[in-house]
Amino acid sequence: MNRAPLLLMMLVTLLAAAGWLFSKEAIRELPTAAFIGSRFLLAALLLLPLAWLREPPPSRSQLLRAAGCGTLLGASLLFWVTAISQSDALGSGAFIMSVATLMAPLAAWAAFKARPGRHYWLTLPLAVAGLLLLSSSTHWGVSLSLFWFLAAAATLGVQLAVHRHFAQSIPPTWLTCIQLAVTGLLGTLLSLLTEQWPASISSGIWGWFAASVLIATTLRYWLLTHALSQMTTAHAALLMLLEPVWTLILSTFFYDEPLGPAKLAGAGLVLGALVLYQLPLLLRSRKFKASNG
Repeated sequence: MNRAPLLLMMLVTLLAAAGWLFSKEAIRELPTAAFIGSRFLLAALLLLPLAWLREPPPSRSQLLRAAGCGTLLGASLLFWVTAISQSDALGSGAFIMSVATLMAPLAAWAAFKARPGRHYWLTLPLAVAGLLLLSSSTHWGVSLSLFWFLAAAATLGVQLAVHRHFAQSIPPTWLTCIQLAVTGLLGTLLSLLTEQWPASISSGIWGWFAASVLIATTLRYWLLTHALSQMTTAHAALLMLLEPVWTLILSTFFYDEPLGPAKLAGAGLVLGALVLYQLPLLLRSRKFKASNG
């Protein structure tokens, strides 16, 4: 397999982890839905000229499919930003969000008749056990942030399955741009209906906001779509497991997130379940390429 998509996915996971930090800092003063709306609308506008110059415009059916994928992404991100606004346990939240990788096959089974294999059902209990340890070892408080993380992970699982399916047939920059625009519109609409902007916002917050738009959104999602169009689902999902690892490291360093035995065991079980689920697919892909090489 070409190394370029693999390196792109590794970079995507690092940018995604940094996005947790950027977003947490930005929403200390910015309304959460307004933050998502303005962040993703600006990112879409930045990508729009690139899409026009590099790729043919999508057809009406492609536009509708990309918009549907963007709606799922928007819902997941609104759940996610609500969760991180209520909790400093970003590392634990990132591992919960990583379970979206295990939820994606269920979504693909329901939507595209791609039934999960036996090894999927064998690894699922490990992930559930890991989530129970993470939830019991983290002080989630009365904010229901655990519920929001789980809702975000479930929605993201569906979005990953749909995104992967459409990434093969829709120009990648247009797919990214449309998804970001729809996400931004959803966040903006929700903000207009439910939120008010504060009277003043400190200048440092805008720096975090700019990093969220340029680095964690525009660059990250553009690289993600390009990488997904050049690699198998197994390779992509396996590399995406790096995101919660980076996030846990950043959260420990910046927010002093405690790393007790139960939390480490829970994170290990989740990560182990995801690796065990993806390895058979990865080995099968390599055997297929070897036999046809």
